[in-house]
Amino acid sequence: MAEVFHAAPMQDVAVSSRVRLARNYEDVPYMPRMTEEWAEETIRRASEAMMNAPDATAYEGVRLRDMEEPERQELVEHHLISYDLLKYPEYAAALLSSGRTVTVMINEEDHLRVQGLLPGLQLERAAELAFRADDALGQHAAFAFDPQWGYLTACPTNAGTGMRASVLLHLPALAAAGKIGAAMQGVAKMGITIRGFWGEGTDAQGNLYLLSNQATIGRSEEDVLRALEAAAEQVAAHENNLREAILKQDPLIVEDKLMRSAGILREARLLRQTDFMRHMSDLRLACALGMLDAPVEYIDSLMMDLQPGSLGAAAGRALSEREADEMRATRMREEMRRSPIA
Repeated sequence: MAEVFHAAPMQDVAVSSRVRLARNYEDVPYMPRMTEEWAEETIRRASEAMMNAPDATAYEGVRLRDMEEPERQELVEHHLISYDLLKYPEYAAALLSSGRTVTVMINEEDHLRVQGLLPGLQLERAAELAFRADDALGQHAAFAFDPQWGYLTACPTNAGTGMRASVLLHLPALAAAGKIGAAMQGVAKMGITIRGFWGEGTDAQGNLYLLSNQATIGRSEEDVLRALEAAAEQVAAHENNLREAILKQDPLIVEDKLMRSAGILREARLLRQTDFMRHMSDLRLACALGMLDAPVEYIDSLMMDLQPGSLGAAAGRALSEREADEMRATRMREEMRRSPIA
């Protein structure tokens, strides 16, 4: 049966929305002093709390030490866990909801990182998912909290609400026009920052940029979410205005560029990661503009499934770069021939 995709709000530009909460148990040592015994206790507490959560959501528990490296990377590539969780594979675990919309990372930098993840611009709904899980965890055991400083975290920049919210945006027009810097300056005044695809210190592969809040102290969760949503809408409006302007200037040149990328993806025998992401950006834009008949959420899913770790997980072993390039091209050709892309 073909997978059914449902469009989310502003998904032509907004790929996904994520809200992540940092929490620590008040009686458990922080990561620099974490022992195996305490790590097991943290995993036990979180697992019991979520398995008995009142909303009856089914959760799958995974231990990183029991997973092969490609399987770990696949979780990162699908934004279900962070790169930082990979630093502590012996201690680290994660609880994944059945719909993969909620993740509880255990023993990362903080004892718990509770995440709500949804497609499109759905920050409030993603926050609801995260806070519902947070409530279930907090009812099971007390978190470290100070009346003045709020939730206490391993890194002081996360203290207060402990909340990091982000929106992943596809900004090919702004990038082509060299206006990402101007967009960064504009949202910085709102306490928002723009980073690369995988977050801080990473590049913007495929013209994908992560918009996120900077401050967690001195602002309420509602204020942070409102500011981030306003910033996302502002950047998306600039992106769409530029898309319209480019199309009006010479629609044939735009269509030619995007369709050339579609042709490469349809016929390539080797697809390097950087080339794949560049052409997939064009494919996503073509779908958003109605030049190709396929939902952008399908493109987003495909983009994640053909990342290096995900390919290795599908193959059941770690792949060399050449093997991944060949497998990516093969999978892409198969998808282009049997998919809704037409």
